[in-house]
Amino acid sequence: MDKEQIMQLQIIEQESNQLNQQTELIDQNLSEIQELKNSLEEIERKECEEMLVNIGKKIFVPVKITDKNFIIEVGNKNFVKKSVKETRELVIGQIEKLLVAKEQVLQRIKELEDDMNDIIKKVNDASRSHDINENCEYEDSYEKDHDNKCGKNHKH
Repeated sequence: MDKEQIMQLQIIEQESNQLNQQTELIDQNLSEIQELKNSLEEIERKECEEMLVNIGKKIFVPVKITDKNFIIEVGNKNFVKKSVKETRELVIGQIEKLLVAKEQVLQRIKELEDDMNDIIKKVNDASRSHDINENCEYEDSYEKDHDNKCGKNHKH
């Protein structure tokens, strides 16, 4: 394996590691958003007057629901009022976007795996075709620059 192939494999490995981290983050976000969707569906389904709300780090506070409309930040500290149904649709849209992003990341990981396998196959093929036990086209050559012609450092 030459230096260029080693560098290519290292670059592929780095990108693959980064993409795997992105996949983990996407999965984490999907899990959190799915929990939110489930909570919204529960609120929408039943006449719930009280529920536990996670305020962070698995700390919950009981709250009384007096209005089934939600205040949603739409960016830059701008807020809008949305119904449960509208909020659930927003959440479903976020889930769909995350699933598309995850599919794109997984596709790129697959491409990188294919690239890596191609490099490894080329190295293995070159190694087999130039094995010490196989004949070399320069086998009968007594030239001093055998390695320059052959490209391999083996003896005949």
